Amino acid sequence: MGEPTRRQVLVATSGVAAGLAGCGAGNRQSPPPVERRSPDGDRSSRYTAVYEERIDSVTFVRSDESSGSGFAYRDVVVTNQHVVGDADSVDVRFEDGDWREAAVQATDVYADLAVLSTDSPAYATPLSFVEAVPPVGTEVVALGSPFGLESSVSTGVISGKNRALPSPSGFSIANTVQTDAGLDPGNSGGPLLTLDGAVTGIAVAGAGSSVGFAVSPLLARRVLPELLATGTYDHPFLGITLRTVTPAIAEANDLDAVQGVIVVDVLEAGPAGETLEPSDGRTTVDGRSVPTGGDVIVEFAGTPIRSDADLGTTLALELSPGQRVSATVIRDGERREIRVPIGTRPAPDR
Repeated sequence: MGEPTRRQVLVATSGVAAGLAGCGAGNRQSPPPVERRSPDGDRSSRYTAVYEERIDSVTFVRSDESSGSGFAYRDVVVTNQHVVGDADSVDVRFEDGDWREAAVQATDVYADLAVLSTDSPAYATPLSFVEAVPPVGTEVVALGSPFGLESSVSTGVISGKNRALPSPSGFSIANTVQTDAGLDPGNSGGPLLTLDGAVTGIAVAGAGSSVGFAVSPLLARRVLPELLATGTYDHPFLGITLRTVTPAIAEANDLDAVQGVIVVDVLEAGPAGETLEPSDGRTTVDGRSVPTGGDVIVEFAGTPIRSDADLGTTLALELSPGQRVSATVIRDGERREIRVPIGTRPAPDR
């Protein structure tokens, strides 16, 4: 066979180039479509089980000023007051993409709770609260919409109980639940669940990568029925400012034990017939200014008081305005039994 001509070489080369360039695509098979379906997942994961059983009850909540999470409770949606702010209505999106307009039926600044009234879809099954806060170390699951990322889950444990959480209202939220489950902006108002699927807290604040707080289920069980029935809730109020007794305060006041709370001031807005006496001086101990004189409360309504968190929890969960309860105080170095009136906390400045 003779040598190929230059023309033959050019034609053959052009054919190869055309094939490499995809010019023959008409003869190729298109790749099969990717099937978009959810895998079965690890059914042995308890986190997956809780998520799948409860996520239909969790909502995304959006107002003109902010957004957060919520969940079905009875025939309403519950979220945080700070999520809805002063809005009269908000938008709520349920798990299957159903949007609803929801009226803000009632709010409580002091417990940071809000009740939303809307036509919830049938699949949004109401959630229930635990009867008691589980022990520290119990595994929990947080569901919500952190940073607007709906239907998200984070996991952790109950890290602490009976925390007094400072709030913008000027009063601490009593008996909050501490967790290391991720609670980021947007989680607020979402449920913190046990692995049995019961609500053991309502996400309210994150304070770091492993520290978050949730409104106590016990406080929610007390406040929410009143919000549903009357639209308001009257919080008990002693009308005092106080400090937890520290070693320096104990030394300055000749106390035998470092426990209780010392009454620093009695407020004019307090209940009539106030029987608690405030401190009447100050001194310096190890370079620290501490109050002297006044009552040191060591027992209140039958509950030993070790700190301001103990007193706050006793007030929030057990007492009501209009009651008079027994208290044990140390006054002028002597242990005394007195009766203390419970008033109503003043309306917040809005």
